[in-house]
Amino acid sequence: MTDRAASTPAEALRLLVEGNARFAADKRRTGRIDPQRRTELEGSQAPFATVLGCSDSRVPFEHVFDAGIGDVFAIRNAGQIVDDVVLGSIEFAVVALGTPLVVVLRHTRCGAVAAARSGEPVPAPHLQALVDAIAPSVERVRTTDADIPQEAIGAAHLEATLRAVLERSGAVSDAIAEGRLAVVGATYDLATGEVTIDTVVGDA
Repeated sequence: MTDRAASTPAEALRLLVEGNARFAADKRRTGRIDPQRRTELEGSQAPFATVLGCSDSRVPFEHVFDAGIGDVFAIRNAGQIVDDVVLGSIEFAVVALGTPLVVVLRHTRCGAVAAARSGEPVPAPHLQALVDAIAPSVERVRTTDADIPQEAIGAAHLEATLRAVLERSGAVSDAIAEGRLAVVGATYDLATGEVTIDTVVGDA
Protein backbone atom coordinates (compact mmCIF):
# COMPACT_ATOMS: atom_id res chain seq x y z
CA MET A 1 0.00 0.00 0.00
CA THR A 2 1.28 3.47 -0.83
CA ASP A 3 2.06 6.13 1.71
CA ARG A 4 -0.70 8.27 0.25
CA ALA A 5 -3.04 5.78 -1.32
CA ALA A 6 -5.40 6.57 -4.17
CA SER A 7 -7.79 4.09 -5.74
CA THR A 8 -9.22 6.31 -8.49
CA PRO A 9 -7.69 8.57 -11.13
CA ALA A 10 -9.35 11.61 -9.57
CA GLU A 11 -7.92 10.84 -6.12
CA ALA A 12 -4.47 10.32 -7.60
CA LEU A 13 -4.58 13.60 -9.50
CA ARG A 14 -5.74 15.41 -6.38
CA LEU A 15 -2.79 14.04 -4.41
CA LEU A 16 -0.35 15.22 -7.08
CA VAL A 17 -1.94 18.67 -7.37
CA GLU A 18 -1.97 19.15 -3.60
CA GLY A 19 1.60 17.91 -3.30
CA ASN A 20 2.82 20.28 -5.97
CA ALA A 21 1.02 23.20 -4.31
CA ARG A 22 2.93 22.45 -1.11
CA PHE A 23 6.22 22.17 -3.00
CA ALA A 24 5.71 25.44 -4.87
CA ALA A 25 4.79 27.21 -1.63
CA ASP A 26 7.76 25.65 0.21
CA LYS A 27 5.38 24.00 2.67
CA ARG A 28 6.43 20.43 2.03
CA ARG A 29 5.50 17.51 4.25
CA THR A 30 7.44 14.95 2.27
CA GLY A 31 5.98 11.46 2.17
CA ARG A 32 7.66 8.76 4.16
CA ILE A 33 11.26 7.84 3.35
CA ASP A 34 12.09 6.23 6.71
CA PRO A 35 13.56 2.75 7.25
CA GLN A 36 10.20 1.30 8.27
CA ARG A 37 8.72 2.54 5.01
CA ARG A 38 11.51 0.86 3.06
CA THR A 39 10.78 -2.38 4.90
CA GLU A 40 7.06 -2.11 4.10
CA LEU A 41 7.88 -1.83 0.41
CA GLU A 42 10.40 -4.68 0.19
CA GLY A 43 7.90 -7.19 -1.13
CA SER A 44 5.66 -5.09 -3.36
CA GLN A 45 4.79 -1.63 -4.61
CA ALA A 46 1.55 0.14 -5.48
CA PRO A 47 2.38 3.68 -6.65
CA PHE A 48 -0.64 5.93 -7.04
CA ALA A 49 0.78 7.71 -10.09
CA THR A 50 3.09 7.06 -13.00
CA VAL A 51 5.03 10.06 -14.29
CA LEU A 52 6.78 10.15 -17.66
CA GLY A 53 8.99 13.17 -17.91
CA CYS A 54 12.37 14.62 -18.74
CA SER A 55 15.61 13.48 -17.12
CA ASP A 56 16.45 17.12 -16.32
CA SER A 57 18.01 17.30 -12.85
CA ARG A 58 15.87 20.32 -12.02
CA VAL A 59 12.66 18.28 -12.21
CA PRO A 60 12.82 15.57 -9.51
CA PHE A 61 9.34 14.08 -9.58
CA GLU A 62 9.07 13.03 -5.94
CA HIS A 63 10.08 16.52 -4.80
CA VAL A 64 7.91 18.33 -7.35
CA PHE A 65 4.85 16.40 -6.11
CA ASP A 66 5.94 16.20 -2.46
CA ALA A 67 5.76 12.42 -2.53
CA GLY A 68 7.56 9.66 -0.64
CA ILE A 69 9.14 6.42 -1.75
CA GLY A 70 6.63 3.99 -3.21
CA ASP A 71 4.27 6.77 -4.29
CA VAL A 72 5.40 7.59 -7.83
CA PHE A 73 6.47 5.23 -10.62
CA ALA A 74 9.02 7.36 -12.49
CA ILE A 75 9.94 7.03 -16.17
CA ARG A 76 12.52 9.54 -17.36
CA ASN A 77 14.51 10.32 -20.47
CA ALA A 78 15.74 13.53 -22.05
CA GLY A 79 12.76 15.22 -23.69
CA GLN A 80 10.18 12.63 -22.47
CA ILE A 81 10.45 10.65 -25.69
CA VAL A 82 8.03 7.74 -26.21
CA ASP A 83 9.45 4.49 -27.57
CA ASP A 84 8.66 0.81 -27.06
CA VAL A 85 10.63 0.64 -23.81
CA VAL A 86 8.80 3.64 -22.39
CA LEU A 87 5.44 2.23 -23.46
CA GLY A 88 6.36 -1.08 -21.86
CA SER A 89 7.22 0.70 -18.62
CA ILE A 90 3.89 2.55 -18.65
CA GLU A 91 2.01 -0.66 -19.36
CA PHE A 92 3.83 -2.39 -16.50
CA ALA A 93 2.63 0.35 -14.17
CA VAL A 94 -0.94 0.20 -15.47
CA VAL A 95 -1.35 -3.56 -15.87
CA ALA A 96 0.92 -5.06 -13.20
CA LEU A 97 0.83 -2.33 -10.56
CA GLY A 98 -2.68 -0.98 -11.15
CA THR A 99 -1.61 2.65 -11.20
CA PRO A 100 -4.74 4.79 -11.72
CA LEU A 101 -2.97 7.84 -13.20
CA VAL A 102 -0.32 8.46 -15.85
CA VAL A 103 1.14 11.94 -16.11
CA VAL A 104 3.21 13.08 -19.09
CA LEU A 105 5.18 15.99 -17.68
CA ARG A 106 7.10 18.51 -19.73
CA HIS A 107 9.06 21.40 -18.26
CA THR A 108 9.87 24.93 -19.36
CA ARG A 109 13.24 25.79 -20.93
CA CYS A 110 13.90 22.18 -21.95
CA GLY A 111 17.35 21.68 -23.45
CA ALA A 112 16.19 18.92 -25.76
CA VAL A 113 13.45 21.15 -27.14
CA ALA A 114 15.94 24.02 -27.56
CA ALA A 115 18.26 21.73 -29.54
CA ALA A 116 15.41 20.68 -31.83
CA ARG A 117 14.35 24.30 -32.24
CA SER A 118 17.85 25.38 -33.31
CA GLY A 119 17.97 22.88 -36.14
CA GLU A 120 21.74 22.58 -35.69
CA PRO A 121 23.33 19.11 -35.83
CA VAL A 122 24.50 17.70 -32.50
CA PRO A 123 27.84 15.90 -31.97
CA ALA A 124 26.57 12.43 -31.05
CA PRO A 125 24.35 10.09 -33.10
CA HIS A 126 22.15 8.89 -30.26
CA LEU A 127 21.65 12.45 -29.10
CA GLN A 128 20.69 13.38 -32.66
CA ALA A 129 18.06 10.63 -32.61
CA LEU A 130 16.56 12.24 -29.50
CA VAL A 131 16.50 15.68 -31.14
CA ASP A 132 15.00 14.18 -34.31
CA ALA A 133 12.13 12.77 -32.22
CA ILE A 134 11.16 16.32 -31.24
CA ALA A 135 11.67 17.84 -34.71
CA PRO A 136 8.09 17.13 -35.93
CA SER A 137 6.79 19.41 -33.17
CA VAL A 138 9.08 22.18 -34.44
CA GLU A 139 7.54 21.81 -37.88
CA ARG A 140 4.04 21.75 -36.44
CA VAL A 141 4.62 25.10 -34.75
CA ARG A 142 6.55 26.54 -37.72
CA THR A 143 3.44 26.42 -39.89
CA THR A 144 1.60 28.80 -37.56
CA ASP A 145 4.35 31.01 -36.08
CA ALA A 146 7.46 32.17 -37.91
CA ASP A 147 9.35 32.90 -34.68
CA ILE A 148 8.94 29.33 -33.39
CA PRO A 149 8.70 30.10 -29.64
CA GLN A 150 10.43 27.42 -27.60
CA GLU A 151 7.53 26.93 -25.18
CA ALA A 152 5.09 26.53 -28.06
CA ILE A 153 7.32 23.74 -29.38
CA GLY A 154 7.44 22.22 -25.90
CA ALA A 155 3.65 22.30 -25.69
CA ALA A 156 3.31 20.72 -29.14
CA HIS A 157 5.79 18.01 -28.17
CA LEU A 158 3.81 17.33 -25.00
CA GLU A 159 0.67 16.86 -27.10
CA ALA A 160 2.55 14.54 -29.46
CA THR A 161 3.92 12.50 -26.57
CA LEU A 162 0.51 12.20 -24.99
CA ARG A 163 -1.03 11.19 -28.30
CA ALA A 164 1.65 8.54 -28.84
CA VAL A 165 0.90 6.95 -25.47
CA LEU A 166 -2.83 6.91 -26.13
CA GLU A 167 -2.63 5.67 -29.71
CA ARG A 168 0.13 3.09 -29.36
CA SER A 169 -0.87 1.37 -26.13
CA GLY A 170 -4.01 -0.72 -26.16
CA ALA A 171 -3.51 -1.46 -22.47
CA VAL A 172 -3.66 2.26 -21.69
CA SER A 173 -6.68 2.98 -23.90
CA ASP A 174 -8.54 -0.03 -22.50
CA ALA A 175 -7.91 1.06 -18.91
CA ILE A 176 -9.18 4.56 -19.72
CA ALA A 177 -12.31 3.14 -21.36
CA GLU A 178 -12.96 1.00 -18.28
CA GLY A 179 -12.58 4.00 -15.94
CA ARG A 180 -9.51 2.56 -14.22
CA LEU A 181 -7.05 5.09 -15.58
CA ALA A 182 -6.67 8.71 -16.60
CA VAL A 183 -3.79 10.16 -18.60
CA VAL A 184 -2.77 13.75 -17.98
CA GLY A 185 -0.50 16.15 -19.84
CA ALA A 186 1.13 18.76 -17.61
CA THR A 187 3.81 21.46 -17.59
CA TYR A 188 6.32 22.16 -14.82
CA ASP A 189 7.58 25.73 -14.57
CA LEU A 190 11.25 25.78 -13.57
CA ALA A 191 10.95 29.31 -12.16
CA THR A 192 7.86 28.93 -9.98
CA GLY A 193 7.90 25.21 -9.20
CA GLU A 194 4.26 25.01 -10.24
CA VAL A 195 2.72 22.25 -12.34
CA THR A 196 -0.10 23.25 -14.70
CA ILE A 197 -2.52 20.57 -15.86
CA ASP A 198 -2.89 21.02 -19.61
CA THR A 199 -4.87 17.97 -20.75
CA VAL A 200 -6.91 15.27 -19.01
CA VAL A 201 -7.99 12.11 -20.82
CA GLY A 202 -10.27 9.91 -18.77
CA ASP A 203 -12.32 10.43 -15.63
CA ALA A 204 -10.14 12.52 -13.34
